[in-house]
Amino acid sequence: MRGNTGAIQRNRKSGQRERISSRRPEQHGGRGHRGNGLLTGLAFLAGALAVWKRIPLTNLIGDNGNAYFGMAYDTWMFFFLLCGFCMQTVAARLMAARSAKGRYRNTRRVWNAALLYAAVLGIAGSAAMLLSAGVLSSGLFRAGTAAVVIRCMAPAVFVASLLGALRGYFQGMGSMVPTALSRFVEELAGFLLMFALVAGMGGYGKKVGALLLQPDYEQAFGAAGAALAFLLGSLISLLLLAVLYFLFQGSFRRRERKDTGKETESYRRISRLIAGAALPVILTGFVMQGSFILDQVLFLQIMPSGAAAAAQWGIYTGKYRILSGIPVMLVTAVCTGLIPSLQASVTGMNPGRVKEKAFLMLKLALAVSLPLAVYFAITADNLVPALFTAGDMETAAGLLRIGSVAIVLQALAVAVACILQGLERERLLFGSAGISLIVHIILLYFLLHGSGMGIEGVVYAVAGLYGVFVILGLVCVFRTISWRTDWGRLIGIPVISSVVMGLIVYLMNRFLAAVMSVGLLCLLCFAAGLIIYVLLMLSMRALTQRELKSISGGGLFLAVGRLFKFL
Repeated sequence: MRGNTGAIQRNRKSGQRERISSRRPEQHGGRGHRGNGLLTGLAFLAGALAVWKRIPLTNLIGDNGNAYFGMAYDTWMFFFLLCGFCMQTVAARLMAARSAKGRYRNTRRVWNAALLYAAVLGIAGSAAMLLSAGVLSSGLFRAGTAAVVIRCMAPAVFVASLLGALRGYFQGMGSMVPTALSRFVEELAGFLLMFALVAGMGGYGKKVGALLLQPDYEQAFGAAGAALAFLLGSLISLLLLAVLYFLFQGSFRRRERKDTGKETESYRRISRLIAGAALPVILTGFVMQGSFILDQVLFLQIMPSGAAAAAQWGIYTGKYRILSGIPVMLVTAVCTGLIPSLQASVTGMNPGRVKEKAFLMLKLALAVSLPLAVYFAITADNLVPALFTAGDMETAAGLLRIGSVAIVLQALAVAVACILQGLERERLLFGSAGISLIVHIILLYFLLHGSGMGIEGVVYAVAGLYGVFVILGLVCVFRTISWRTDWGRLIGIPVISSVVMGLIVYLMNRFLAAVMSVGLLCLLCFAAGLIIYVLLMLSMRALTQRELKSISGGGLFLAVGRLFKFL
């Protein structure tokens, strides 16, 4: 295996590559932790809103409506990945490289080019999505009613592209707060607007459906209302960033006047740099996110057409994916908050800190996802009807039980991806994800077509996707950094704590079900399980004091550990 020092030296020697690096988290520990805490907190709130709003949406539009919304959202994701997904990363990277050297005029030219790219590609993506809505809904998804939802969401490709460019601008100028704040505002605005728009559009669809004898119009137009809420939330976020951008211009112009650079880059060269930097980001995005699109297309194409297939997909995307996304969202918020400090350790040639941060990401992924997966598997039959009031509860509960392994694997996949990103091993990330996606497609086709399995086959195939990615990704990590893993602290302690917690939750769930409502029972089981799990983890010192101090919210757990004299 190649040693950690060698990998870091190679990164240092490749300093001619234009990339973002910062030593602030390493140099200013307290301030950096507080900044990471703010960003992680905003990311958590945004993610929580994104997940939570789908629960009332499911109750409003049902399983079929969720299927239509899922078709539109995944279509939007496809065109956004193709047209605008890369702009935040590319703009941030190229601008940061010039800003760090004091070349603010060239930074301005990069921003001008990136904004033009985002606008042109965003318009093209929105137009393509709008014009292809009918063909995609009838031919690919085999649900012509979904066309109205796809058309309502089509302008969001353009808006999201501009959002990405603006977020990349602020990130490239050294501030992540506008990005985090805009995402929170986007989700909050979309959540608040959703109720009125779903009710209004759903009522209109009900009247139209009654005239045309189309009973599913109410759910389809309700989903269209949710798509409009998504679009308007993005627009409000865009307006916020635009205001912040104009307020920031005075400071930027003062920096421009201090520009000491003698060379002015041509727009032709900048355009080539943008195109070159965008391609791997687009490819990686397609590989990492493409499974959702492919799953939908393959499932709807292979399964017999009709309302039953659409309803099954609605259960999967509107119930299972929402609940399974909760631990993944938590892990994503925590791990992404650690990427800057990992990058700073790599740049600062600090092998010990690199290993520490990478190991911490894996530990947090397991520590968060494993107990939640156990909780979901045990309480599924009560949890689903406690949260949802419409649609098939039994199928959703079954998916949640069999998908508990997939939840853990997906959380680990997020951590591995963040580690590779922090180590600046994008090619290894892309290669691992590409191989995993190929395996996933083959497995999914066999499960749906060869074995005749229904929506459960999608869950099993997703577990296979993330399982393969975790294995390949960990091999890449271990080959990049020479690392002796403490398997007991990484796996043993979370497993023991989760098993004990799961046993207690199972007993409570079994013996208290007859004396209280399912909602109260699920809440009580969650509270008791959380307390037991946290105390067990702290008593066995799964995380050190230093590790707790480095993560957002870790101070609370540190205080609890000291209170009980565990730490």
